[in-house]
Amino acid sequence: MTIRRRLTIRFTGLVSAILALTFASVYGFCWYYISSDFYHRLDRKAHTYGELYLRQRVEPSLIRQLSRLRKDQLPSQKVTIYDANNVPVFSTNDAVLGMPPRELDAIGKRDRRDFRWQHLYVSGIRYSVPSGNYIVLASAENVYGDVFLRTLLWAFSALFLLIVGIVAFAGRLYAGDALEPMQRIEQQLSAIFPGTLHERLRVGGENDELSRLSATINRLLDRIEESFRLQRMFVANVSHELKNPLTQINSQLEVSLLNRREPEVYQQTIRSVLEDVHDLSALTRELLQLSQVNEADAAVMLRDSIRVDEIIWDVRQEVSAINPRYEVQVDLGELPEDFDQLTITGNLALLRTALKNLTENACKFSTDGRALIAVEFRKETVYIRVENDGAAIPATDLPYIFEPFYRARQTADVRGYGVGLSLVQQIVRLHRGRLTVRSAEGESNVFRVELPRQPVAAA
Repeated sequence: MTIRRRLTIRFTGLVSAILALTFASVYGFCWYYISSDFYHRLDRKAHTYGELYLRQRVEPSLIRQLSRLRKDQLPSQKVTIYDANNVPVFSTNDAVLGMPPRELDAIGKRDRRDFRWQHLYVSGIRYSVPSGNYIVLASAENVYGDVFLRTLLWAFSALFLLIVGIVAFAGRLYAGDALEPMQRIEQQLSAIFPGTLHERLRVGGENDELSRLSATINRLLDRIEESFRLQRMFVANVSHELKNPLTQINSQLEVSLLNRREPEVYQQTIRSVLEDVHDLSALTRELLQLSQVNEADAAVMLRDSIRVDEIIWDVRQEVSAINPRYEVQVDLGELPEDFDQLTITGNLALLRTALKNLTENACKFSTDGRALIAVEFRKETVYIRVENDGAAIPATDLPYIFEPFYRARQTADVRGYGVGLSLVQQIVRLHRGRLTVRSAEGESNVFRVELPRQPVAAA
């Protein structure tokens, strides 16, 4: 069922319920007023005839004659008086109103009772005189009241059906008008393909739900377009990085097979090929690490209790072993008295990889091979700062240094693949942290990692 149909049905149902309740209330009020008024008139006639016959002892023939002369006679009016034995002793008509004894007994117990019997309205009262107890019944047909109520019921029924039909038609029109922006959004989204990801939805000037939905979809399209751009760049760069060593391997092997050569030449070729294979293996390993950092698996991966000071010393030792020229200084600042404040929750292997990459890069691009790791412990967050005194990163390169395979012009001659910083950023994001960089001429290059003690799962 479409939203338009659901909205139409719900709107029509709501209005119908309100309308039915209103009509039922009006009809009920009219019925109560007409019935109460008619019973009140019957009650006065019962009292009048009871007074004349039982208290004033007027002759029955005279009472009947007076009854015929009165102008306020009701349709099919009849007054009947019963004695204590439920035997009729007086009636304004020749035909006595045959009332079941149970009805008369009910009146005797309650002094007064109004009820319907067959097509008549009946009002009965109990009259007590010295000669005994009597029951006086006044009955009549409420012709005009019943006709009015039937006419009112038919009018309300026809009016209800007419209004419900109008409301259903109007509700369908209004639902279609309200959903028109949604249909327009659907059409615009259906026209967006990978080749037209630059297109965006129109956002109206009103700050309503549809405008906010369009803005949210546009932000989603921005992220999708950025993902496609990164994917295309990733594939292009990977192809380039894989093509170079494969081409070199192929060329060296082809040259070696052209002519018979000395064993030393073959050994040199094999060493060169092994070096290219090692580069391929290192690149593949880094790509696997990059692909395995998935935020969807954060709840499973972030379960280790990590001592920050210990992992810092481990990173210092590993980086120093890579190159004798590298020198890593550690500044743990003011350590908290509670050793639990030195601990965060995360993935030990991934954090070690991230800090190792940052520290190795700092040493690699430093003028003297030195890097500083400074740690600041706070109540909810741990800040790790890695800095060196190398050349400043150009401002034009700063927005792109965390993209896979991006290599700045000043680092083009440095051995590497441009994957390390992208991997660091993904690891920090996995831990719900933040990675920032600050670099300017005449100042140290500073990479700052902000890690919460308890990473919050992604929504």
